[in-house]
Amino acid sequence: MSAPSTRSVSRRCSPADLGAFPDLFVDYCTNYDAVADFYPGDWRDPTIRKTTADRAADRPVDRDAVADVLADQNANWGGGAAAQRNVDALRDPDTVAVVTGQQVGLFTGPLYTIYKTITTLQLAEEWAQQTGRTVVPVFWIEGEDHDFEEIATAHMLRHNEAVPLSYEPGVAANPGAVGRLPLTEAIESVLARLDDALPDSDFKPAVMDRVRAAYQPGTSIEDAFAHLFRSLFEGEGLVFINPDDERLKGLTQPLFRREINDPDTPVARIDTTSQALRDRGYHAQVRARPTNLFWLADDARYAIDRHDDGQFVLRGTDRSFSREALLDRLDTDPQRFSPNVVLRPLMQDLLLPTATYVAGPGEVSYFAQYGGVYDWAGLDMPLIHPRASVSLVEGKVQKVLDKYDLGVCDFRADLDALFQHVVVDTMEVDVDAVFQNATTEMHKVLNGLKPEVEAVDGSLGAAAEATRAALIEEMNGLKQKVVRAEKRQQDDVRTQLEKAHTNLRPNGTLQERTINVLYYLNKYSLDLLDDLRHTLRTDTAEHQVVEL
Repeated sequence: MSAPSTRSVSRRCSPADLGAFPDLFVDYCTNYDAVADFYPGDWRDPTIRKTTADRAADRPVDRDAVADVLADQNANWGGGAAAQRNVDALRDPDTVAVVTGQQVGLFTGPLYTIYKTITTLQLAEEWAQQTGRTVVPVFWIEGEDHDFEEIATAHMLRHNEAVPLSYEPGVAANPGAVGRLPLTEAIESVLARLDDALPDSDFKPAVMDRVRAAYQPGTSIEDAFAHLFRSLFEGEGLVFINPDDERLKGLTQPLFRREINDPDTPVARIDTTSQALRDRGYHAQVRARPTNLFWLADDARYAIDRHDDGQFVLRGTDRSFSREALLDRLDTDPQRFSPNVVLRPLMQDLLLPTATYVAGPGEVSYFAQYGGVYDWAGLDMPLIHPRASVSLVEGKVQKVLDKYDLGVCDFRADLDALFQHVVVDTMEVDVDAVFQNATTEMHKVLNGLKPEVEAVDGSLGAAAEATRAALIEEMNGLKQKVVRAEKRQQDDVRTQLEKAHTNLRPNGTLQERTINVLYYLNKYSLDLLDDLRHTLRTDTAEHQVVEL
């Protein structure tokens, strides 16, 4: 590990200032008391942390069975000695976990996945100090979703443009669990485009070596994701878990059986809480329906719907099960069952001694709906800790910000309002007013001069008017020159702001939701991750700005 970073968080701002987060998440970060009754406790309170850790340690978890699976999985991904020590530590009934997770995005997906992981690593150390326990950082690899497009594109910055790199192997609309899909030869084209998109640097060979070693034809998408992620956080002891494992599904059978036997209660409880949220003016992130399970076929993933006649139907098909038949399949083929967004965290906390979960804004929102479902499942909800929300500011961008006295949080999705504000502030001349005043004064002078001229020679009145017309034409010509110069200045301002906007709000979204980490690692070295590890703060209530 390198020496601690000399970088610092140069500025923090409320998530509300960015106009990019739901009100529920903003209040959770900045006004917890307003939403406290929807959550298990204040994520910043050390006393509550200790109590939560005690409950997590006491939770009845089959630690050895889970650790056996984790040992196999992490060895397969080259986890190293530190990860193995943490897997072994989970066997100890006093050990708890800090957990996060994310879908298997191409080349690790957007930056926020990296920030989730860094927050998790930091909190494992912080909770260990505050609770006196061994605390293990765990990353839940979510590869069971069937939305391939959602994970198939990574964006790099190039010449102040967000360049999409898409893996397009030609899969079906519903290919089943996307993480299982083996990479085809099409990945070679994506790697070539990545190589072209990343400019040459001293760090490029090391970055590309890691990517190429992970993303090879024949490797599953979830394995490629895990291999690359592990190589970026080598030596940190991060433990990965892939729930798409027959042994883990077997351990989760009691939860899935409860869902099949009683699919109405979770829906009713979520609906009640959702209405309470709406009554407060918040949104309901999740809409539940019976059941909260999917069926993983060999070539597709189908939602399991409970119909009024009591049959369980695979959505979009004519295939159905009675309750007894579905329970029989759960006993014989547990790997066929996959949790949806409601049951996924419950599966996680049934398998792991989760003390806190590091969540993005959407996850923070949906956990507000889940208190009653955790009670139904007989589980304690972990504390929900918002991940770090971050903007990385390169020197070229900082120069633009300094020139116009702007901060990252001045940039919203739409650039026009900021552009108008900057132009008004930077223009020293009100062209219309200046020329209107000058024209008025010119007319006054000519109006006073004309009688004097005509007193000398009456025929000179026409000459005075011709002079007036010529002066007006010259004034208009001069005004147009000034306007063109102003427009050039405005165009230059807009060009500079557009470049900064592309870096900070690419495609109108937050940088962390679009740009992939490889762009920055290629430019600033793999040590950047360690720098951020020492720079970012675990008080994630505000958006953090880091100058590179």
